[in-house]
Amino acid sequence: MGTQNLSRIFNPGSIAVIGAGDEQHRVGHTLIRNLIEGGFRGAVYPVNPDHAKIMNMPAAKDIRDIEGIVDLAVVTAPIDQVPQIIEACAHKGAAGAMVISGGGREIGEQGVRIEQQIKAAAGQSGMRIIGPNCMGIAHPPENLNASHMPGTPAKGRVAFLSQSGSVCASVIDLAEKENLGFSHIVNLGCMLDVDFADMIDYLGEQREVDSIIMYMESITRIRNFMSAARAVSRIKPIICLKSGRSAAGAWAASFHTGALAGKDAVYDIAFERAGILRVDTFEQLFDFTRILARQQRPTGRRLAIVTNAGGPGVMAVDALSSFGFEPAVLSIQTIEALESSLEKTWSKTNPVDVQSDASCAQIARAVTIAAQAPEVDGVLMIHSPVDHIASADLAQVLAGQISSLPSPVFTVWLGGISMDNARQILNEKEGLTYDTPEKAVRAFAGLYKHTRNIDMLNEIPVRRDIKLKINHDQAGSIIESHLKNDQFLLNGTYAQTILNAYSIPVSQAEPAGDNVPAPDYELYVGAKLDAQFGPVIKFGIGGTMSEIYQDTALTLPPLNSALAARTINSTKIAKALKGLLGFKAVDQELVETLLIRVSRLVTDFPQICELEINPVAVTDGQLMGLNARIRLAPPPAAAPDHLIISPYPAWQEQLYTTQDSEQVLIRPVKPEDADPMLDFFEKLSTQTIYLRFFTPLKQLSKRMLIQLTQIDYDREVALVAWFPAHNGEKIIGSARIIFTANGTEGEFAIMLADSWQGKGVGAALLKSCLAFSKRYGLKRVFGVVLRENKQMLRLADKLGFKKVGTPASSEIELIIDIDKLDLYAL
Repeated sequence: MGTQNLSRIFNPGSIAVIGAGDEQHRVGHTLIRNLIEGGFRGAVYPVNPDHAKIMNMPAAKDIRDIEGIVDLAVVTAPIDQVPQIIEACAHKGAAGAMVISGGGREIGEQGVRIEQQIKAAAGQSGMRIIGPNCMGIAHPPENLNASHMPGTPAKGRVAFLSQSGSVCASVIDLAEKENLGFSHIVNLGCMLDVDFADMIDYLGEQREVDSIIMYMESITRIRNFMSAARAVSRIKPIICLKSGRSAAGAWAASFHTGALAGKDAVYDIAFERAGILRVDTFEQLFDFTRILARQQRPTGRRLAIVTNAGGPGVMAVDALSSFGFEPAVLSIQTIEALESSLEKTWSKTNPVDVQSDASCAQIARAVTIAAQAPEVDGVLMIHSPVDHIASADLAQVLAGQISSLPSPVFTVWLGGISMDNARQILNEKEGLTYDTPEKAVRAFAGLYKHTRNIDMLNEIPVRRDIKLKINHDQAGSIIESHLKNDQFLLNGTYAQTILNAYSIPVSQAEPAGDNVPAPDYELYVGAKLDAQFGPVIKFGIGGTMSEIYQDTALTLPPLNSALAARTINSTKIAKALKGLLGFKAVDQELVETLLIRVSRLVTDFPQICELEINPVAVTDGQLMGLNARIRLAPPPAAAPDHLIISPYPAWQEQLYTTQDSEQVLIRPVKPEDADPMLDFFEKLSTQTIYLRFFTPLKQLSKRMLIQLTQIDYDREVALVAWFPAHNGEKIIGSARIIFTANGTEGEFAIMLADSWQGKGVGAALLKSCLAFSKRYGLKRVFGVVLRENKQMLRLADKLGFKKVGTPASSEIELIIDIDKLDLYAL
């Protein structure tokens, strides 16, 4: 259901507490008290059939007895009564219900049945449900604390989502100590309805939210989750502590939430693909909450270390090394600046050892110089106790300058009680403090990793003219015939034929003769269908040593050249393939293409539950699989619904013949279209650009180019029109409909090359976008155009758009209801 009604839940004008009571230390009483003491400005309606008054407020016997609108119902009644209560809430027109009661799926089949009854009771009302088995929600900027969590959360700009109520309570308690605030705190519980995907979508739209922190035990609707996270993580950091890394932990998590925890390594690659930074411990989760609330993030891996003692500086270097990092190499200019500020005995390198007798002013100046150096991405300041400096005095000086520095500063105060004042001073000034170099370096490395994840998410793949040669029907007929005859294991000729149909080079013939040269390398390529994540592709060292070396990397389809290269480069054998240390180099494009072809195969056929090519021999730069097998099973879903990331929708491709009998290919946008899109934009007239962007835009920024070409096909219909020219294909038009978070509406936009206007291409693009959007379930499409855009207004009239606007406005909103529109009759 997306974000429908979530705004009314988190910004309610009225709340009914069903099961409210006067008995202290009971959930119903705590909820009422937290609402009132938290300063909630709306109406609070206690509901309890056995009480006339609760906390001196009149109590209704039933939610339907309340006069006026109820936005949010908070339900604390026993779980077996909840279905009838939810039915009453739906009848009342409540936007949402938060079910505090436990006893849902976490207790087994009986709880599952009750949850089904609760969902059925909500019916088609549109009412959203948070829980069951949750502690509640808080929206501090609106003085809303609809929970039975202890304490009142402070206001801030970090949103916190958790499946565990106790983790929520612990974070709030720690946050109070560290002077941290939140924009939202949401305990999702068993996620009968509202889940992580819905909340990420909602929080991504809220201007008061800068970042999102999550504690997770399991994921529901994982494709929706990946789609939401991939969209929001580009603009707001998302940090996740996913419990259940160990087998015992995964079992405990599944018992707690009633959902099966997936394989942990696959969670790692899924989070990376979604731009999420995964942390390992509760301590790290809270640490990153502090960081995101307080400081900017490093854009690189170059750390400068400023220390008043040599030993702790070495500890920091060792910690950096454990992450594969090295200290920043300081420029001559930076060293000269430090030389003029420090005593002659300083280290003259990084770590910058200012010596134990350095003054507060000298240490602060060294931190400033390092943070301003262009070759530095972050600064680690380490201070050990010395007699001549009070640590609190140094902290006071640093607190006054850290926020204005261009690079983030991490401070380490080595010691116990004598350093507490320094830590407190910086905490109050929103500085970052640690008690060991290792913890500070871990935070720096984690933030850099997150930055790299986002960079890779936005990476523009290399455009290649090579088209994959695929015989889908040949592979499909073999697969279907074997499934029909209950033959699930394919090897030999049948496996070879399927793979060759996708141009995956495999030969079942054994090398003959003693003089046949051994391959330069042996690689492994495989795939396995995971029940939760769909097909997972594995690449690495192959042959008889593959199980010993265990040098492999996992990835998720669909793949492009950039994603395939990232997978290859995350293995150790990648260095050998590049020709390092005297090894024979291999054209990496060949290996990338192999992975892309395997990705396409498992994308097209969910019937393939296992695929293995081992070894893939690399001889004189050529690849050949020497042994392959495929295992089949009845598909869990039709392609491409078995994937958790929407693949390229080839079904949207079509040929259009213009009024001048010219053929134009209309197809979905690909990430590889970045350069052609730039070329298309640069050839547009100033007037055409102004009519599209409402501003005299002179060039496309990288961010805009990414938005135009990095498409989530579950969230957007984006088409380009291609025309074959004498110097190669070129884009002549582009149109898109971006879906709103509620999943029922979309906003359209269109651009057309000046020389192609008036030939019907624009109408063909927009009609196709409308038709495809209808197939995705959209009911309404809208867009805003300038009054002077006469050609667009004529097209809108032709397609049946309604016009909304005032004579005084230069803009007109165009609206069309497509759920009842026969687009093919236009």
